Amino acid sequence: MADTAVALSDLTSTSGVYQSASIATGGTAVSTGDVAVIAAVGNTRQLVITIHGTAASTLTFAQGDEPPSETAGEGDSSALTVGNGLSYIVMVPAGRFVQDNGTVRATVGGTGPVEVTAYTIPREI
Repeated sequence: MADTAVALSDLTSTSGVYQSASIATGGTAVSTGDVAVIAAVGNTRQLVITIHGTAASTLTFAQGDEPPSETAGEGDSSALTVGNGLSYIVMVPAGRFVQDNGTVRATVGGTGPVEVTAYTIPREI
């Protein structure tokens, strides 16, 4: 099991509308059995994650260990089914999946790989 770093991308403003590039493809490929490590900087309130399935897979977010979140100890997420050729938008609860180093970790299962992209939403939205 290897860690695959997923950097944060900022959403950009065009005439007051915030957008990203296409979410259909182009994320960081994370293979089956590997872990997407999202550089959330300890803040999931402005975090949006897009997932694109390139094969039938699952994605499971690891429980957090960063206090003082009251929900960090609720355990791992249920495995999210990621269909081949389908894209998903995920917003995780504040604090529940944040690790003590400020990252969010998600393990890929099934056939894989899965393309993962993480965006920050500007605070002014």
